[in-house]
Amino acid sequence: MNVDYTVFLEGALRRAKQLNVEEEEANVRVLGASFVSFSSMDYALMKGKEVIVDCEIRGFHGQAFTDAPSQIKCKVRELLKVDINSSRDRALLFSCLNCLMAMTGEICGTIHCRKDAPERCGEMLADEIERMFGRNVRVAHIGFQPGHVKATTARFREVKVTDLNPDNIGKVKYGVEILSGDENPRVIEWADVACITGSAIVNGTLFDLLKLCKEKGVHTIVYGVTVKGAAKIMGLPVFCPLSCDSLGEES
Repeated sequence: MNVDYTVFLEGALRRAKQLNVEEEEANVRVLGASFVSFSSMDYALMKGKEVIVDCEIRGFHGQAFTDAPSQIKCKVRELLKVDINSSRDRALLFSCLNCLMAMTGEICGTIHCRKDAPERCGEMLADEIERMFGRNVRVAHIGFQPGHVKATTARFREVKVTDLNPDNIGKVKYGVEILSGDENPRVIEWADVACITGSAIVNGTLFDLLKLCKEKGVHTIVYGVTVKGAAKIMGLPVFCPLSCDSLGEES
């Protein structure tokens, strides 16, 4: 799938101009385990392997997951002078895009869920897959989200999981061995449904994954706050039922 990241950069620049915030301050900071307080240490964020970058403009927030974070306080127009070929800068871009699109009212829930919400989200995901396809389906998780994997392995007979974190690869979680991301083509070809982490848009793999799923006739469920703004621009549905609109809100 040939998607030019300049589409998202131009979309952010256009909205910044529309909102007249180009000269206003954007405050991007890194949020970690203490912010989300997840109930399980299996999450990459709880281990410090990934973090959330939070972009704040005029009291609005947009967030994105990344393993290559940066903090910056500058004018919005300066923030959007990003290198779209850099994973670090793409995290800045998509957190800012989410913030700007929350400001325009195009999207909501641009703040990550907290505490036990990922486990509840997993049950909701399993409900959604069962509603759409029944229980006799093969479910692939591209990216290890513990709450999702826990719920789907309990509900469906066949589940496979891949991940890019070498600390996870080869481990057995919830009765399933976590495979390397190098196995994605084989796992997608095997699957009926592929649940793909939206943070793949930051590491640059999302569109190739979507293309492969389309070629193999695999239904996709893309999830998470990171991809919300970009997905709205693309017309791509996102599963993220428990995200928040303010930092103090409970999921």
